[in-house]
Amino acid sequence: MEVEDTGIIGGADGPTAIFFANETYKPALTQRIQRFINKTKRHFIEKTIVPGTHTIEEVEEYLKIRYGFVEADRTAPDFIVQYEQMRTSSLFEHRPDLVEGQEIDFDIDPSEDHEVILRKLREKTDKEREIAASIPREIFDIDYHEYIKTGKDINDSMSIIIERNYAYFGGGAQGSKLSIRKWNKIFKDVYRFYGVSEEDIKNKTERYKDLVFELSL
Repeated sequence: MEVEDTGIIGGADGPTAIFFANETYKPALTQRIQRFINKTKRHFIEKTIVPGTHTIEEVEEYLKIRYGFVEADRTAPDFIVQYEQMRTSSLFEHRPDLVEGQEIDFDIDPSEDHEVILRKLREKTDKEREIAASIPREIFDIDYHEYIKTGKDINDSMSIIIERNYAYFGGGAQGSKLSIRKWNKIFKDVYRFYGVSEEDIKNKTERYKDLVFELSL
Protein backbone atom coordinates (compact mmCIF):
# COMPACT_ATOMS: atom_id res chain seq x y z
CA MET A 1 0.00 0.00 0.00
CA GLU A 2 1.22 3.48 -0.83
CA VAL A 3 0.60 6.62 1.17
CA GLU A 4 0.83 10.25 0.20
CA ASP A 5 0.29 13.35 2.33
CA THR A 6 0.47 16.95 1.28
CA GLY A 7 0.18 20.37 2.82
CA ILE A 8 0.62 23.97 1.85
CA ILE A 9 3.85 25.75 2.71
CA GLY A 10 3.22 28.19 5.51
CA GLY A 11 0.03 26.41 6.55
CA ALA A 12 -0.72 25.38 10.12
CA ASP A 13 0.34 21.81 9.63
CA GLY A 14 1.09 19.48 12.52
CA PRO A 15 4.34 17.65 11.74
CA THR A 16 7.71 19.33 12.06
CA ALA A 17 10.46 18.70 9.52
CA ILE A 18 14.18 18.77 10.34
CA PHE A 19 16.77 19.68 7.75
CA PHE A 20 20.57 19.63 8.07
CA ALA A 21 22.25 22.16 5.83
CA ASN A 22 25.82 22.14 4.63
CA GLU A 23 27.01 25.62 3.64
CA THR A 24 29.67 24.18 1.32
CA TYR A 25 27.18 21.97 -0.49
CA LYS A 26 26.82 22.54 -4.23
CA PRO A 27 23.90 21.01 -6.12
CA ALA A 28 24.73 18.33 -8.65
CA LEU A 29 24.10 18.86 -12.35
CA THR A 30 20.95 16.72 -12.24
CA GLN A 31 19.62 18.82 -9.35
CA ARG A 32 20.30 22.06 -11.22
CA ILE A 33 18.50 20.67 -14.27
CA GLN A 34 15.53 19.65 -12.12
CA ARG A 35 15.38 23.13 -10.59
CA PHE A 36 15.33 24.64 -14.07
CA ILE A 37 12.53 22.26 -15.10
CA ASN A 38 10.54 23.16 -11.97
CA LYS A 39 11.01 26.88 -12.59
CA THR A 40 9.87 26.49 -16.20
CA LYS A 41 6.88 24.44 -15.10
CA ARG A 42 5.84 27.11 -12.60
CA HIS A 43 6.17 29.77 -15.29
CA PHE A 44 3.71 27.96 -17.59
CA ILE A 45 1.36 27.21 -14.69
CA GLU A 46 1.22 30.91 -13.82
CA LYS A 47 0.07 31.60 -17.37
CA THR A 48 -2.99 29.38 -16.80
CA ILE A 49 -4.16 31.14 -13.64
CA VAL A 50 -7.09 33.50 -14.10
CA PRO A 51 -8.91 35.62 -11.50
CA GLY A 52 -11.81 33.98 -9.72
CA THR A 53 -12.34 33.15 -6.07
CA HIS A 54 -14.67 31.12 -3.89
CA THR A 55 -15.14 31.08 -0.14
CA ILE A 56 -13.97 28.19 2.00
CA GLU A 57 -17.59 27.23 2.61
CA GLU A 58 -18.13 27.08 -1.16
CA VAL A 59 -15.04 24.88 -1.46
CA GLU A 60 -16.51 22.48 1.09
CA GLU A 61 -19.79 22.29 -0.83
CA TYR A 62 -17.82 21.72 -4.04
CA LEU A 63 -16.00 18.81 -2.40
CA LYS A 64 -19.25 17.19 -1.38
CA ILE A 65 -21.28 17.80 -4.54
CA ARG A 66 -18.57 17.44 -7.21
CA TYR A 67 -16.55 14.59 -5.68
CA GLY A 68 -18.75 12.93 -3.08
CA PHE A 69 -16.63 13.66 -0.01
CA VAL A 70 -18.36 13.45 3.37
CA GLU A 71 -17.38 15.12 6.61
CA ALA A 72 -15.51 12.89 9.04
CA ASP A 73 -16.95 11.92 12.41
CA ARG A 74 -15.85 14.71 14.75
CA THR A 75 -16.04 12.38 17.76
CA ALA A 76 -13.71 9.75 16.27
CA PRO A 77 -10.37 9.33 18.15
CA ASP A 78 -8.27 9.95 15.00
CA PHE A 79 -10.15 13.17 14.28
CA ILE A 80 -9.64 14.43 17.83
CA VAL A 81 -5.90 13.71 17.71
CA GLN A 82 -5.49 15.54 14.38
CA TYR A 83 -7.57 18.46 15.63
CA GLU A 84 -5.43 18.79 18.76
CA GLN A 85 -2.23 18.67 16.71
CA MET A 86 -3.40 21.41 14.38
CA ARG A 87 -4.75 23.54 17.23
CA THR A 88 -1.34 23.35 18.91
CA SER A 89 0.66 24.27 15.81
CA SER A 90 -1.82 27.03 14.90
CA LEU A 91 -1.54 28.50 18.38
CA PHE A 92 2.25 28.81 18.21
CA GLU A 93 2.20 30.06 14.62
CA HIS A 94 -0.70 32.52 14.66
CA ARG A 95 -1.05 33.59 18.31
CA PRO A 96 2.47 33.73 19.76
CA ASP A 97 1.23 36.41 22.16
CA LEU A 98 -0.72 33.74 24.05
CA VAL A 99 2.37 31.59 24.61
CA GLU A 100 4.93 34.33 25.13
CA GLY A 101 7.66 33.10 27.48
CA GLN A 102 6.55 29.48 27.09
CA GLU A 103 8.28 28.74 23.79
CA ILE A 104 10.17 25.45 23.81
CA ASP A 105 13.81 25.64 22.77
CA PHE A 106 14.80 22.96 20.31
CA ASP A 107 18.57 22.92 20.07
CA ILE A 108 19.95 19.91 18.26
CA ASP A 109 23.41 18.75 17.35
CA PRO A 110 23.55 17.20 13.85
CA SER A 111 26.15 14.78 15.15
CA GLU A 112 23.64 13.32 17.59
CA ASP A 113 22.00 9.99 16.91
CA HIS A 114 18.76 10.30 14.95
CA GLU A 115 16.85 8.50 17.70
CA VAL A 116 18.01 11.13 20.19
CA ILE A 117 16.88 13.93 17.87
CA LEU A 118 13.49 12.30 17.36
CA ARG A 119 13.09 11.86 21.12
CA LYS A 120 13.81 15.56 21.67
CA LEU A 121 11.30 16.42 18.97
CA ARG A 122 8.64 14.26 20.62
CA GLU A 123 9.34 15.90 23.98
CA LYS A 124 9.00 19.35 22.42
CA THR A 125 5.74 18.37 20.73
CA ASP A 126 4.32 16.94 23.96
CA LYS A 127 5.20 20.08 25.92
CA GLU A 128 3.65 22.34 23.29
CA ARG A 129 0.49 20.23 23.35
CA GLU A 130 0.33 20.61 27.15
CA ILE A 131 0.64 24.38 26.79
CA ALA A 132 -2.11 24.45 24.17
CA ALA A 133 -4.37 22.30 26.35
CA SER A 134 -3.98 24.83 29.20
CA ILE A 135 -5.46 27.63 27.08
CA PRO A 136 -9.29 27.64 27.14
CA ARG A 137 -11.10 27.10 23.85
CA GLU A 138 -12.96 30.40 24.27
CA ILE A 139 -9.61 32.22 24.16
CA PHE A 140 -8.14 30.33 21.23
CA ASP A 141 -9.57 27.70 18.93
CA ILE A 142 -9.57 26.62 15.30
CA ASP A 143 -12.39 25.73 12.92
CA TYR A 144 -11.11 22.35 11.78
CA HIS A 145 -12.88 20.07 9.31
CA GLU A 146 -11.91 16.83 7.60
CA TYR A 147 -13.61 15.45 4.50
CA ILE A 148 -13.12 11.83 3.51
CA LYS A 149 -13.83 9.61 0.51
CA THR A 150 -13.28 5.88 0.20
CA GLY A 151 -12.67 3.94 -2.98
CA LYS A 152 -14.04 0.63 -4.23
CA ASP A 153 -11.01 -1.06 -2.68
CA ILE A 154 -11.19 -0.99 1.13
CA ASN A 155 -7.55 0.13 1.25
CA ASP A 156 -8.16 3.20 -0.94
CA SER A 157 -9.09 6.34 0.95
CA MET A 158 -8.67 10.10 0.60
CA SER A 159 -8.97 12.98 3.00
CA ILE A 160 -8.96 16.74 2.61
CA ILE A 161 -8.44 18.91 5.66
CA ILE A 162 -9.77 22.45 5.85
CA GLU A 163 -9.18 24.94 8.64
CA ARG A 164 -11.47 27.91 8.09
CA ASN A 165 -9.98 30.54 10.41
CA TYR A 166 -6.55 30.55 8.78
CA ALA A 167 -7.53 29.23 5.32
CA TYR A 168 -5.47 26.06 5.52
CA PHE A 169 -5.90 23.21 3.04
CA GLY A 170 -4.18 19.86 3.31
CA GLY A 171 -4.82 16.15 3.37
CA GLY A 172 -3.60 12.94 1.88
CA ALA A 173 -4.42 9.61 0.30
CA GLN A 174 -3.50 5.99 0.80
CA GLY A 175 -3.93 2.80 -1.14
CA SER A 176 -3.22 2.13 -4.78
CA LYS A 177 -1.17 4.37 -7.09
CA LEU A 178 -4.36 5.05 -9.02
CA SER A 179 -6.08 6.29 -5.86
CA ILE A 180 -3.17 8.57 -5.03
CA ARG A 181 -3.05 10.00 -8.56
CA LYS A 182 -6.79 10.62 -8.40
CA TRP A 183 -6.42 12.40 -5.07
CA ASN A 184 -3.68 14.64 -6.48
CA LYS A 185 -5.93 15.59 -9.38
CA ILE A 186 -8.87 16.33 -7.07
CA PHE A 187 -6.78 18.36 -4.65
CA LYS A 188 -5.36 20.54 -7.43
CA ASP A 189 -8.83 21.08 -8.87
CA VAL A 190 -10.21 22.04 -5.46
CA TYR A 191 -7.36 24.45 -4.85
CA ARG A 192 -7.86 26.04 -8.26
CA PHE A 193 -11.59 26.33 -7.47
CA TYR A 194 -10.67 28.23 -4.26
CA GLY A 195 -8.83 30.51 -6.65
CA VAL A 196 -7.17 33.91 -6.52
CA SER A 197 -8.24 37.48 -7.20
CA GLU A 198 -6.76 39.98 -9.64
CA GLU A 199 -5.06 41.62 -6.66
CA ASP A 200 -3.57 38.29 -5.58
CA ILE A 201 -2.10 37.80 -9.07
CA LYS A 202 -0.85 41.37 -9.34
CA ASN A 203 0.81 41.43 -5.91
CA LYS A 204 1.80 37.74 -5.88
CA THR A 205 0.25 37.25 -2.44
CA GLU A 206 0.68 34.15 -0.28
CA ARG A 207 -2.64 32.85 -1.59
CA TYR A 208 -1.30 33.16 -5.14
CA LYS A 209 2.06 31.58 -4.28
CA ASP A 210 0.32 28.69 -2.56
CA LEU A 211 -1.82 28.04 -5.64
CA VAL A 212 1.20 28.06 -7.97
CA PHE A 213 3.12 25.79 -5.62
CA GLU A 214 0.28 23.27 -5.33
CA LEU A 215 -0.40 23.15 -9.06
CA SER A 216 3.30 22.60 -9.77
CA LEU A 217 3.55 19.43 -7.66
